[in-house]
Amino acid sequence: MRESDVKALTVILGSGGVSEGVRDVLTDLSAAGLISPFLWVEQTGDASVVGADDAIEVVGGVERSVRLQDVLASRVLDRVRVCVVVPAAAGSVPVGSAFERAVAELVSSNSGGAQVTRMRLLLHRPGDDVSAATVWAPAGWHNLVVAPEDSRGPGMGHRTLQSTADPIDLGRHTAPVLASVAGLWVDVEHVPLDDLPVLPGNALRVVRSYYRRLDTSGAEDELRRRVLDFGGQLPLPSGTGASVVYANDVASATSRMAQLVWSRHRHLLEGRRVAPPPVAPRQEIGLGEAIRVFLSFLGAVIRNAPAALFARVVKTLSSTVASRTENALFGAESAYKLVVNGVDADGRPAGWSEYEVASKRIAAKLDAAAGRAPAAQSATADLSDLWRDFRRGALTLADAGERSPDLPPVQVGAHAAVLRSATDVVPGPADRFTEIPGIVSATIDVHAVDAADVLGISEFSEKLSALEADPTLGLEVRRTNAALRTWADRLGQSYAVAFGGILAQRLSTTLGEVRSLVERIEGAAPPEDLVEVTARRHRKLVRKVQALTLGFAVVAVIAGVLAGADVVSWWTGGTVIALSLLGWCGTVARAFMSEQQQLQRLLAEQEAAAVARETDQENLRAALRDVECQSAAYRQYLSWSRALGAFLANPLGASADARPAGRTVEWGLPLSVVVASSSPEPEQVERLAEQLRHDLLGIGWLSDQWDALVSNAAGELGASGRDLRRNPALLTEQPGVGSGSALDEWSALLHEGRAEAGGAAVLWERARTELALSGGELPGRIAGVVEFHEDGVVRRGSLGEFLAGVGTDSVSEDRSFFDRSIFTDLASTKGLTAVEISASDTAPAGLGLVAVTTQFTEGIVEEDLRLRAVGPDSQSAPTEVARAFDLPIRPAERSVGQQVPVPAAYAVPVADGLNF
Repeated sequence: MRESDVKALTVILGSGGVSEGVRDVLTDLSAAGLISPFLWVEQTGDASVVGADDAIEVVGGVERSVRLQDVLASRVLDRVRVCVVVPAAAGSVPVGSAFERAVAELVSSNSGGAQVTRMRLLLHRPGDDVSAATVWAPAGWHNLVVAPEDSRGPGMGHRTLQSTADPIDLGRHTAPVLASVAGLWVDVEHVPLDDLPVLPGNALRVVRSYYRRLDTSGAEDELRRRVLDFGGQLPLPSGTGASVVYANDVASATSRMAQLVWSRHRHLLEGRRVAPPPVAPRQEIGLGEAIRVFLSFLGAVIRNAPAALFARVVKTLSSTVASRTENALFGAESAYKLVVNGVDADGRPAGWSEYEVASKRIAAKLDAAAGRAPAAQSATADLSDLWRDFRRGALTLADAGERSPDLPPVQVGAHAAVLRSATDVVPGPADRFTEIPGIVSATIDVHAVDAADVLGISEFSEKLSALEADPTLGLEVRRTNAALRTWADRLGQSYAVAFGGILAQRLSTTLGEVRSLVERIEGAAPPEDLVEVTARRHRKLVRKVQALTLGFAVVAVIAGVLAGADVVSWWTGGTVIALSLLGWCGTVARAFMSEQQQLQRLLAEQEAAAVARETDQENLRAALRDVECQSAAYRQYLSWSRALGAFLANPLGASADARPAGRTVEWGLPLSVVVASSSPEPEQVERLAEQLRHDLLGIGWLSDQWDALVSNAAGELGASGRDLRRNPALLTEQPGVGSGSALDEWSALLHEGRAEAGGAAVLWERARTELALSGGELPGRIAGVVEFHEDGVVRRGSLGEFLAGVGTDSVSEDRSFFDRSIFTDLASTKGLTAVEISASDTAPAGLGLVAVTTQFTEGIVEEDLRLRAVGPDSQSAPTEVARAFDLPIRPAERSVGQQVPVPAAYAVPVADGLNF
């Protein structure tokens, strides 16, 4: 288990007196955010009983009374560290051994099987008289004597700490050592005793510790802002090959990408049209068939039934199709007016969003009139491939990543190129047109216009133009219209607007086609009923044939009578009769052929009209379906433009939470503990930010950010996004603006700022990793000059001078020694003052660091220490130990403006013979 995963609790035992100084300093360190929470248990009453409210929990410098058993029972703990503060000087009251055992046993039995580390910190300085009641090294504990010394770092010189009864002086040198051995320092896992075995018998060790903390919160916030906040300008991604540059010809780059996307998917938005079939070749009739038909015609004439003959010959073409078509169109009168005339039911200009519903109504009535099933193609056709490529095109223009071989990045010479501004790719929420005066907005009922809404901008401009002559609103309307045109021209070269313009143009063209087809169908003359027409014409023909027959018959009869009466010869009479018969046949045949030609012409005209009508109706259905599909596609385009615009405007989302600035500690810290800050020059931060961007933002870097945003869509939508949790790809199939779909709701959340990308925290963690892996090269730039306080005096130095070897284990290279003042001469001679164990840890704290080094001697015994016992059984009286002159450590009041004693200047002795 990693140390960072360990759930630990630190319990510190004290007995009042000088121990209170240790608690006060620990509380101050907690308030400064340097150490983690701890429990302080103070012995009161019976030395072997732990009271009800026996502990004080210190969190962030705030104390509150708790019950030790309640804390143990309410937490899952892996390790509990019990530390006893043992003041050894005469006059101090140490924690009783029975109380130590009682607390340790309580922790062991009530901590749920957590590992328990027991340690005792003995406070002893040179010249202290030691109380005979002090227990130095009970078995089973890490018995540690705090070294009475203070120095900058390992291996450096030190100053000896003299005997004192001041609890604060003891506390400020003891508390840092306790925090090190008990693992209390925050942001670093420094627990040197967890894996160190307890010395056997009554052995003990001498311990000292060094601590460094470099706070770079101010510089880190500035660096984070420069790395993560693009300010609307897209960064140049880094590539392994040729460098990436900015494209200067924005209009060419965006229009080319939009055309590539459209050409790949236009078949999804343009249905197939039907062409009229070629004219059938004229049917040739043979001689025999012609004679047969003619004889049949003659028989019909004789029977007076030519209409029945033509009824059988003519294939009747019904006119009910045309009538049903017309009824279907005018049966949906409001939809017809909207599609054909461009006005709604109230006579006002129709908006683009109304065409989709109107075309659906007309198409449904046409299909019903023709007895057809609903069309297979609908406005909810799967356009996911189109919007996948639309997104790919936008991201490629922004980061030069080749996501499809059909949509390559822009090339400028041999270099891949990106657009400079996110607005040039897809305008974001900040690019909306909102310069609409209140009175104009209330009149037109338009409060803002999206830059990607090409049709919406056009409709808004038309509404403004219609009001320019208004005497009340005219001035404001003209100003608004001029501002709208300027704004639209500025954003008109973006990729989203270019693609939206293609969609809008295609929808406008399809609507024009629908109007043309409807007008052609409506203007076509209704076909005549061929049965009725032929019957009427044939009645006339019969009367004509009958008259001719009667005439020729009369001539033939007269010729026969005259020949029979020998008025004329039979050759003459027969010739006249034969000529009459032939004339009758020729005349009737000519009449028949003329009528047959007229019949064929009528049949061809009716057939051509029927075919043209069927073709127009089929194309009208296809065009209406295209209007549905293109209107739905435009809705989806608006939704994806909103989502992409909001994303590209801030592709990383909100910046990672700033680290709280560490509190400046100006007074009271020993030399071994230094808390510093770093404030680099802005140029250093900018150079470091540029290098981090180069390392973090490679070609195609937006893909991960966008995928994370889409994957999180289900969480943003709540219950309405339950299907997306299983398959986020379903988002591309959702209908667009105004549908209330998951896509519509999600894009609105992004557009309104109620949802955003969350890549800032991830990218910043990667930045920290880059800094950590740089071997100190990059952090060294941001921590070039370190500033800290020493007893109120500001000091500055380099990072190396600040660390002074803390956090690095260098005992093997330079064997150092503890202060010898508390060791006996024999122990010093045997080398027991040498550092035997040196535990060092360094951890990043943001861009700063925390470094701790704790050093121990090898195991020694009580006899190796210079001790003077004082008590009832002591054989020697206490001896006064002269104290060296100490500088004031922490004055009770600031001395600014007060008289400070100045030591006399050194006087050089003057020689006077043998006397001085």
